[in-house]
Amino acid sequence: MSMDITIWLRDVWKTYVDGERVVTALKGVNLSVKRGEIVGIQGPSGSGKSTLLKIIAGIERPDRGDVIVEGYNLNMLDENGLAMLRNTVVGYIPQDLGLIEELTIYENIELPLLIAGMPRNERRARVLSVMEYIGLKGKEKAKPSRLSGGERQRVAIARALVNTPTIILADEPTANLDWSNAVKVLELFRKIRDDFNTTIIIVSHDPRVMKYTDRSLLMCDGFLSENKLLE
Repeated sequence: MSMDITIWLRDVWKTYVDGERVVTALKGVNLSVKRGEIVGIQGPSGSGKSTLLKIIAGIERPDRGDVIVEGYNLNMLDENGLAMLRNTVVGYIPQDLGLIEELTIYENIELPLLIAGMPRNERRARVLSVMEYIGLKGKEKAKPSRLSGGERQRVAIARALVNTPTIILADEPTANLDWSNAVKVLELFRKIRDDFNTTIIIVSHDPRVMKYTDRSLLMCDGFLSENKLLE
């Protein structure tokens, strides 16, 4: 496998039991993503997009198939290994953003560094640097509930970025934004890629988002394919 390939999935399957029903969310998915590439995955709700991101992030495990992220075969990692991966290699931004409303913006962004055991003065320098980079300088003491939708999304991106991951996975990052704010978020992802050579996967049901990616894939009923609609 080339060193330029940061994410590689081979014949990945995932099934859930939902009450009486058995739902196969991923059906033999194959995917390779190069370093510094922004890949968009489009598809309707329930097509398997979020499941795919969670498997790449090591939040869920596939039933079968290989998932290799930055050279780590996720099937070979225990829970501690997967936690290490999420705290150093992969920045994951869930659809609900996962912000803790009781904490300030500063504290939300600092959280991954606390988990990593970084000394306080290093944490402070890192958090303030990321907040300035992301356009949140001066908002350190604000609570998430006081922010606009676009600002909340930036906090989630800053928290994902603070540990300088090589991969960022964003689940519907523009879903709750008007289009002008959505464009700002998408342009921010491009800036992160250009500045840090970060690999980024963006999942969205909005076809307009795909114009801001290098390559667009289509997820439908558990199958992943090249998105021919944009060509």
